[in-house]
Amino acid sequence: MPIFAYSTYEDIPTLDDVKREITSIVGLREVKVQLEKIVDKIISAEHDASYSFRVVPPKPFHMVFIGNAGTGKSTVARILGKLFYLSGSLPSYNVIETGLRGKMETGGGILLVDIDEQDLDSKKLEECISIMDEDETSVIFAGNRTALNQTMKLNKELYKRFSASLQFDNFTCEELAMIIQNKMNDQGEDSQLRGFELDASCTTDNIAKVIAEESSEELCSQLNAYLVDQMLLEAKAFLQKRVGSNSETKISLGDLAMGIRNATQIYKKLLCL
Repeated sequence: MPIFAYSTYEDIPTLDDVKREITSIVGLREVKVQLEKIVDKIISAEHDASYSFRVVPPKPFHMVFIGNAGTGKSTVARILGKLFYLSGSLPSYNVIETGLRGKMETGGGILLVDIDEQDLDSKKLEECISIMDEDETSVIFAGNRTALNQTMKLNKELYKRFSASLQFDNFTCEELAMIIQNKMNDQGEDSQLRGFELDASCTTDNIAKVIAEESSEELCSQLNAYLVDQMLLEAKAFLQKRVGSNSETKISLGDLAMGIRNATQIYKKLLCL
């Protein structure tokens, strides 16, 4: 997660849009159940409003996201921002991502704070508490359990302000395979993979088997979906080297296997695994 990132959207979200986003989430079954409960509450409130019943928007609440890197915490934070906005809890659905060394800027939406053991700063925690008490921003602390426990111990007032926690489990090989397929099927205009596709050999089962064979459980548990982009870029590079030109755009299972192997070696060296 970057030290400071600001996510904004051109179009005002609709509840149907958000429901589709929830459905498209890979894995995270319990997280999806909690998101769907919020959707049901919004639908119930809209029903009451249609009968002219007085509906009081709930106050924004603060949460803890527990999980390793790449487990979908930023994605879920963006969905929550839209849900809180649609429920009337927040004046904005923007998401600001920062760390405890970053700037504690708020925009009336979600403030997603990435917690790292090396980031512990009592003054920054005081800033977070002040933001929480303003009732205009929902603050989410995200990180692994060890880092979060250390952060909570640093300020005894902090944990009292969190109303809920969500557990983000590591992705399985099958789930990582599905993320790879989704990534290739939904490429943005600026994607380095634009114009490329997986061939018929790249089924979910086949990709999952290759991930299990060519990567390591330790690496996958540390980085999860953060591995996917590098795996695909390495597969693209291997394809171009294999055919000797840029004319071929279909990535085979063999290309993907080499991409996964090369990406694994790159990250193992970076993380000294």
